[in-house]
Order: sequence, then C-alpha cells, then structure tokens
Amino acid sequence: MLDAVRIFAAFWVMNFHYFGEIGISNSVTWYRYGNLGVQLFFIVSGFVIVQSLEGKTFKEFAKGRFVRLFPLFWFLCTITFLLTLVVPYADHVNIGGYLTNMTMLPDLINKFSHGTLVDASYWTLTVELLFYVGIGLFCSLFSYKNIRIFLGGWLLVSIAAFAFHADQNFYVKLLLVRHASYFIFGSSLALIATKHAKNAFEKYFDWMLLGGSALYSLVINTVAIPPYINVNSHDSIIVTCLLIIFFAGIPLLVYVSSRIKNKNMIGWLALLGGLTYPVYLLHQRIGTLAINYFTGRFAVSRTVFVILFEVIVILLAYVIYRQDKKVRAWLGKKIG
Repeated sequence: MLDAVRIFAAFWVMNFHYFGEIGISNSVTWYRYGNLGVQLFFIVSGFVIVQSLEGKTFKEFAKGRFVRLFPLFWFLCTITFLLTLVVPYADHVNIGGYLTNMTMLPDLINKFSHGTLVDASYWTLTVELLFYVGIGLFCSLFSYKNIRIFLGGWLLVSIAAFAFHADQNFYVKLLLVRHASYFIFGSSLALIATKHAKNAFEKYFDWMLLGGSALYSLVINTVAIPPYINVNSHDSIIVTCLLIIFFAGIPLLVYVSSRIKNKNMIGWLALLGGLTYPVYLLHQRIGTLAINYFTGRFAVSRTVFVILFEVIVILLAYVIYRQDKKVRAWLGKKIG
C-alpha cells in the first residue's frame, strides 16, 4: 500500500506545481497543499531504506541505490536540460550547472541556495541521497543492530538545532534537521512492522521514536516547512491536520499491506510505485514548459492542458519505467 502512497504523493506534488505555484490566489484548494507530498516521500523512504539495509554491506546497499536512482536520473536530467535550451523563454543553466546537477548534489554544492537546478524538484534528491549515505555509513561502521542509536541521535540533533536556532546554518543543514523527523518516523515504523526488536526495551524505544518523531514534526512544521507565497490564515491548521492524517494513516496502510495476499493487486501496486520516480523526474520543468508554451498559443484553459499533460506524463513514465527495469537488471549484473 505504500506504493499507492508514493504515486499519490507524486500526483499531488505534480498538481501543486502545475496549479499551486503559478496562482496568485490564497484560496484553500486540494492542490494547494501538494507540497506536503514531499513529506510523504520522506516517510516512505525511511520505511523502505531501513528494510533494504538489513543484512547488506555498505557496498551492496550503495550499488542498489546507484542502480535504482542514477541511470534514469542522468537520462531525464539531460533531456530536461536540452529542452530548456530549445524552448523559447525557458530559464536554463549553463553546462557547468548541468554537470553539477548530474551529481544529484547541486543543492549541497550551492549551499542549499536552489540557484542552479535543472529542475527545481531535484532538491529532494539531494536530501534523499544524504539520508542514504548517512544511514548506510552508520550501519556499515557500527552495525545495523545499532540503528536505533542513529535514529534517536538524529532526532535529538534536530531538536537541538531548532531549540538553539541553528537550523539555517549550512553545516547543520547537512544533517537534514528540517526533514529528519519524517525519515525517522518511517524508519521506526519499519522496525515495528518487521518486529525487529529483540527485547522489551527496543520494542518500547521503537514506539517512542514513532510517536516522538510524529509529535516533533507537528511542533516544528510552521518553521520547518517553507511558507506559502500567498498565505491563507488557515494554512497552519490545515497543514497540521494533514500531517496528523499522514502519521495516523500510514501505519494503518502498513498494517493493511501485510494482509494483502492477492498477487494481481500486489503487482499493480508495485507498478504504481515504480511509476513514481519517472513521474517525479519528468513533471515539473518539462511539464511547466509544455503547459505554458501551449496555453499561450491555444484558447484552451490551463486546466485542460494540465489534465492532458498529466495523462501524457503517466504514459511516458510507464514506457520509461519498463525500459529502466531492463537497464537496472543489466547494470546490476555488470557491476556485480
């Protein structure tokens, strides 16, 4: 069921970018809060990564993440970069900026300034990559069985960063203090779902991490999540309520997932999850360029073009996903 959460999050973020960012209205709409799909991604990442780390060396883990993320990213980043060069009036980066983006760490290299991103959504990939490296290295150096030390320590560091108003310091940002609680929530949920605890202390610690990270997220969300350009007086209440729904709903979906035995449903859910990454990489810059270009030339509402392009993005994502699976299988064998 978390695959369904991932595709929902991608669709929600996509509509936020197509409708929410370009509008001047502060009206409460379903797509206005689509930026919170990023928090859903971070929760799911925490859940998935903790499960995929167990029993693996750092080399095996790094290889799996590389094959899963980089080949498709390099391809779509290049396509996006080239399109920005040929589409009239499109903002673009120079070749140096493009090469920086290909590291998947442009935000880090530019000290989190978001200044030279080929696609603005790439900032989340930097966050994800830092999380993978951090948790992977810790488990390699100190053993997976000590993962609770990593998660608990990370939460304390994040709390201290906000308590001492150090959250905007560049070096503190490297510790992902704004996003840590979401990854920790997903990670502790994975430990609970897999019954990883070996004793009562670990069991209670996992539940305390789950509840503590959720509560902490609610406390800091007004400063940790970037504010809306056009503020609505109900924003803080609505965002808090949506986060509560996330923290209550995702554990329920994990529980339901463990009861699903139908192979066809499992296959469909896996497909939806697989579409998420290409949809996310495709949608923002390419989609906005296409929608702005055509709405300026045809007397059709933006909504019509958005719906049409979303269908196109999903179809393209399916084709790309099928080919990417073949590339990953081939590359996995090649690099051993």
